[in-house]
Amino acid sequence: MNRKLFNVDKKRRLSLLGLDKRATLAIQNHFRLTNYQMLVLSWFKGLWTGILLSLVFHYFIIH
Repeated sequence: MNRKLFNVDKKRRLSLLGLDKRATLAIQNHFRLTNYQMLVLSWFKGLWTGILLSLVFHYFIIH
């Protein structure tokens, strides 16, 4: 797998999108994940976040 972390456009270094891309590529390169595995990882992260938020809301509504 190629190391793509340092090939990010230099003009957008400080933008939020550039920071997000660099963080994503760093995680992908560190754990040697494919694009599909990153997609599945983000889906599970969203699912887990939704479950946690629903439990927190449920706790505050019931108690």
